[in-house]
Amino acid sequence: MGGPDIVRGIVAMLGVAWLVLLAAPHGAAAPLTQDEPGDIMGAWEAQTYLLSTGQEHALAGKIFFTDIDWQVVFFVFDSEGKLQRGSAEGGAYATAGERLTFRHRFNLSIGEALPGLPKDDLRMVVHETMTTEEARYGIDGDMLTLFFPSGNEMRFRRAS
Repeated sequence: MGGPDIVRGIVAMLGVAWLVLLAAPHGAAAPLTQDEPGDIMGAWEAQTYLLSTGQEHALAGKIFFTDIDWQVVFFVFDSEGKLQRGSAEGGAYATAGERLTFRHRFNLSIGEALPGLPKDDLRMVVHETMTTEEARYGIDGDMLTLFFPSGNEMRFRRAS
């Protein structure tokens, strides 16, 4: 799958993501408590995806943090600026110091192989109970960096 096929797959994925959000049972899991949530709350514009292997890919999209929930939609481009991958995820979150705990409610993803990233067939998952992912985060001025256990980093610029 390439070019128009991946675009159609991502467009379909986004449509399903909104349906999942609307259909997901509310209150299925108690929200996590927050430690200083104000600094991460808001909308952040996707900038770059730096892999532990040293490859860096351009991103487009946004991540949103409310007082207890998060959601991200992002797209990954190759070195020529061609759209190659997309993902939509969301759930609950909590912070404690620099620690960020994501609780995943849903995930939709699809993508072609890129340097440092394997091919990812269309995947749609809604978790009955949220799965947990620990990460770290740092905010420097208007830049948010998410540091994942894999060694990968995603960078976002504050949008609101």
